[in-house]
Amino acid sequence: MTYGEADSYQGGYERPDVDQSVRHAAQHGGEEHSSMFSSVLSSVLDRDDDDHKRPVQEHEVNEAADAHERIYNQNGASEASSRDMGSAAALQAFKMFSGGGGSKSGGSSELIGMAMGEAMKLYKGGAGGGGGGNQAEMLQSAAAMAMKLYASQSGGSSGGGSGGIGALMGLLGSGGGKSEGGGAAALLSKFL
Repeated sequence: MTYGEADSYQGGYERPDVDQSVRHAAQHGGEEHSSMFSSVLSSVLDRDDDDHKRPVQEHEVNEAADAHERIYNQNGASEASSRDMGSAAALQAFKMFSGGGGSKSGGSSELIGMAMGEAMKLYKGGAGGGGGGNQAEMLQSAAAMAMKLYASQSGGSSGGGSGGIGALMGLLGSGGGKSEGGGAAALLSKFL
């Protein structure tokens, strides 16, 4: 194992329990989609790259927040890509998870399940049809972004100056205040 590989397994990454994530996704997005949730999450976890294991980057937060704004607040889902819909759904799930909509006891498995369920709701709500959205790609995007958000929340961001989402969680816990951390945490605090 190289230094870079070892580094990617440290920090906030917690391998989710697929069955638990699928249960949360089915509760949130429909029991009839359980096998698809399981298949999609397994394919994300089995990828050769470790992209989903690292904390979220500032540009990813910007892109996800823009997509979330278009899709959730401006009814722009029909023009959104599958990837954008997935990341917007993950951000919506993170917002619910962080704001008390989730039990948090399920950890990354719960957040990932909520994100996939939220993506499925978007898809079933007609978003998938208008923009030519690919259902599996959207669910993969939601799961991967949720993993990154969870890794960041768990303090996985090291030395990048982003402040991690741990800083964001502190802001949320204190009822807001100034976001001085900069980077991804500051952006997410504005979003939440």
